[in-house]
Amino acid sequence: MKRIFIIVGIFSLILFFGCHKNRAPKRAEPIELTSVEELYEKGQTYIKKHRTQTARKYFEQITLREDAGDYGPKAEIAIADSYFAEKNIDSFANAISRYQTFISFHAMHPLAAYCQYQIGFCYYKEVDKPDRDISPAVYSKDAFKKLIENYPNSEYVADAKNKIKELDNILAAHEIYIGDFYLRSSHPTSAKERYKGVLQMYPDYWNIPLVHLRIAEAANMEGNFDEAREHLNKVIELSPDSKRAKEAAKMMDSLGKKEAKIAKKKLESPLKEKKLPDIDKPKEKKKRWWMFWRH
Repeated sequence: MKRIFIIVGIFSLILFFGCHKNRAPKRAEPIELTSVEELYEKGQTYIKKHRTQTARKYFEQITLREDAGDYGPKAEIAIADSYFAEKNIDSFANAISRYQTFISFHAMHPLAAYCQYQIGFCYYKEVDKPDRDISPAVYSKDAFKKLIENYPNSEYVADAKNKIKELDNILAAHEIYIGDFYLRSSHPTSAKERYKGVLQMYPDYWNIPLVHLRIAEAANMEGNFDEAREHLNKVIELSPDSKRAKEAAKMMDSLGKKEAKIAKKKLESPLKEKKLPDIDKPKEKKKRWWMFWRH
């Protein structure tokens, strides 16, 4: 009886494995890929919703696709844009790095000018008051100048030029701020160097009369009245009906009175004759208490 069960079991195993071996393999169902266009649109949708991290996942998928085509470069820029949209110092740094990388590999791409503009705009967003760190203003200006030089026909050039004017005003105000510090600290020469630097580097600064007035104040403090008067006249010439012109006229009167006072003092003060030493008569040495033994 046992033998019969063993035979039946063996036969069943043979039948099972034989059928399994001859069974045709199942065909894998084709996986339908999302088009790069759809991935790009989804990413842009998430950026509008301020879900930048999710948006980057869709753009990164496009950069890995062999069929990305024109959407490849667009996705790279979109990743940089997603960082820019976060609007903080760290994200601006990431965005700048992405834009710079794109320009390095695609300098002649139609969107390269946009990337160069965005680099300047990232730094522009970090610009603070003139009495703070002005590095972002310097970097922003350099980036916009590079845009104008490398992509002169770009649609972004006009706005870049306007922003450079704004940045120049901030940089000039920073120099004036430092000059004012020197002037308050009674260092008129150092102050004057800063003010004159503004005239040389930022001739289109919106408040040039103020700069001339400050130079006059520094020159007055130095006692250089001719130079002070020269710059006061410049203030009146540039803005005759302004508050600065009234201040210049008042200082001009003050200079005249100061010069007259100095001249009068020189005339009234007699020359002191220096008393010559008596060379014929030798000086007597005083005897100290401890020289009692000397005669």
